[in-house]
Amino acid sequence: MISRCQENDNAHYGRNKCFILRLPIELQTQIFTECASRPYGQIMDARAAPQVFLLVCKYWRDLAYATSSLWSSFELHFGTWPLNFEDPEGDAPILSRMKLWLRRSGNYPLTVKLHYKPSMSASRDETSRFPTEALTLLMQHCTRWREIELLMPNSCLTPLIRPATELDFPLLSSLILNPLPSIHSESLDFRNFSSSNCGRLTSLHTNFEAGRVLTLDECGIILAQHPNLISCTLYAQCIFDGSSQAAGSADKFILPALSEFHLMVHSNSGYAPETLLSPEAALTTFLGRLELSVLNVLHIEWLLDGNRALWTTSHPSFVSFLETLEPTLEILSLGYLPLSDEQLIDCLRAVPYLTSVELLFSLGEEPEGPAITDKLLRALTLNTKSVKSARLLPMLRSLTLQCQGDGCSEQEIVRFLASRAEEELQALQVLKFHTQVPILRNDTLQSRWSESSIKLIEVCGKD
Repeated sequence: MISRCQENDNAHYGRNKCFILRLPIELQTQIFTECASRPYGQIMDARAAPQVFLLVCKYWRDLAYATSSLWSSFELHFGTWPLNFEDPEGDAPILSRMKLWLRRSGNYPLTVKLHYKPSMSASRDETSRFPTEALTLLMQHCTRWREIELLMPNSCLTPLIRPATELDFPLLSSLILNPLPSIHSESLDFRNFSSSNCGRLTSLHTNFEAGRVLTLDECGIILAQHPNLISCTLYAQCIFDGSSQAAGSADKFILPALSEFHLMVHSNSGYAPETLLSPEAALTTFLGRLELSVLNVLHIEWLLDGNRALWTTSHPSFVSFLETLEPTLEILSLGYLPLSDEQLIDCLRAVPYLTSVELLFSLGEEPEGPAITDKLLRALTLNTKSVKSARLLPMLRSLTLQCQGDGCSEQEIVRFLASRAEEELQALQVLKFHTQVPILRNDTLQSRWSESSIKLIEVCGKD
């Protein structure tokens, strides 16, 4: 086809025998669009679409230039210049190519991914200037942002540090900000960014461990400002004062469309403890303010020292929160919460329709005793003689457990697997055990389950 197009470059398009050129222009454009790399164009790869279209013939080149959507979606990886034509100027050609693509994209909405991960030994003076320049250039087109992902040091995000009144993102639907630690950088305050004009935002994922970390109060403000969110990840200090002005006057943060929510909480260091709720109470109070009518996926990760005695007081509130999710929740991940095995069973009983469960606890010895124990395994073991309503998680298809391992026995794992392998159930598909101490010492048993309808994976030791 390429040779045919080249032979007819100077022919009138109406008499051209090349099949694609006899199609309506709208269909030709659609074919080009489908051929382009998805979801992001490879900006430095001349052999990939859309740039390869420019090499075929004049007609294809003119059509590609005239199709703005072909140039509106791309990803850039800075700091890997040996992969980019091995140019001695480093990342400079990437920035030059980015300017070209932005010009060709016209006024079409932008889908862009910027990645830069310098070596751990690099100082600020050694980091590349090009990622910051690329973001500065991209900010000139912020009114066209549709889906944006930024993975780079916090110091490279300085173009975003400006008042909310100067930020305008009318088309923005998806934003992923994942800053990396950097030296001597000005922290990005996401409160200003989130309060800008971005009313169409449906997907928000942030990890501000490296920048100015949000409190749970500020997370509530962000959620209240963006009620159309469908997917959200927030990293926050475990601080919540529901009576504060910052938390807003509404009793609930109503999120009618949110189907996937990831919340990572860490210490409340730097705040006077006498003025704060305990971290356990702060988390459960915040969760109690959420109204999530369609939530399908919930991940909660506790990244601070736990206290089971304090958690016991807050535990009923946490179970009550889970009970509100019962009709819709199918995937649950709990990481390092200060739960006992009995409390963990309470949590699972509150959401009976789960199909995938991930329970992550320390690989080291837990001073207050393990949460993943034989008692939990016995609770998850189905008794086929019991009525279906009495079974715990009868629809479970995938289970991931991470623990030290001393609290579990091979016998209880075998009983659990046997109950889930009944022909009438055919539910459990994957069991993954990540432990410090091996549990399945019998290779024959492990092989037996690995060859059955249940895929058994045991990982011992730290990754």
